[in-house]
Amino acid sequence: MANTAKNTFETPTFGNRVRSMLKLDFYRLFHTPVFYIMLTVAAMIPAMVLALSMAEPPTSNSPHTANTPQMEMPVFDNTWQLIESTGGSAIADNPLDFAGFANINMLFIFAGLLMAIFVAHDYSSGFVKNIFTVHSKKMDYVLSKSAIGIFSGAGMIVTYVFGTVLAGLLTGKAFDVNVAGLILCLISKMLLMGVFCSLFLSIAVFFRNRLWLTICFTFLLGMMFYPAASIATLSATGITVLISLFAGTVGAVGFGAVSNIFLKTRDLA
Repeated sequence: MANTAKNTFETPTFGNRVRSMLKLDFYRLFHTPVFYIMLTVAAMIPAMVLALSMAEPPTSNSPHTANTPQMEMPVFDNTWQLIESTGGSAIADNPLDFAGFANINMLFIFAGLLMAIFVAHDYSSGFVKNIFTVHSKKMDYVLSKSAIGIFSGAGMIVTYVFGTVLAGLLTGKAFDVNVAGLILCLISKMLLMGVFCSLFLSIAVFFRNRLWLTICFTFLLGMMFYPAASIATLSATGITVLISLFAGTVGAVGFGAVSNIFLKTRDLA
């Protein structure tokens, strides 16, 4: 009795599809120079901010600028102030406070820029069509790209902390801090990457290969959501982590659904 071999086509499961997409995206991430450039810039930011704060403020004798509000250059007494304040939103308290902008929260926008470059390259190279030929589910792409954004953002936070420590050591700044508050602050920042990266992914897939538009709207919406990142301060507690986890999860689900709709309704060209 002859045995006949039957070729059966097995539909990949959800887990297999996502793992395959993640392997592909992480391989591309680790072989992309922009990723390492972003990590390096994140490590250099604390030193640049500290240098600006120690520079002499510009003076003007013009009567037209006498009563004009000026951006306040902060005086950092403690190294960890380069990461966050001890409580409250510095931007909400004083929109012209330089320290309210020049801190670790800049990395949320940097993560958005990295995602913008990734997605724009997918479209401009035609790679996205190849992806959806193999992975028919648009949500696989959304989940994978969101994971890439969150991972990259968390990596930038780690290198930013290393840069902060080095800048503090070189300038002799104090390192007094509530260690638990600092750790919970950093964990909360990483969790908040969920909502920011998912938002930026929605922008990227909407504008597709129009990188300049994606960058413009990433900056615009990033600055609008900027004060929300200050929920995690150096006086963070377990409640702060839970709030950040909730916000990151809800934001990731909500904006992920929006990205999925854009991918399904808009042309891939």
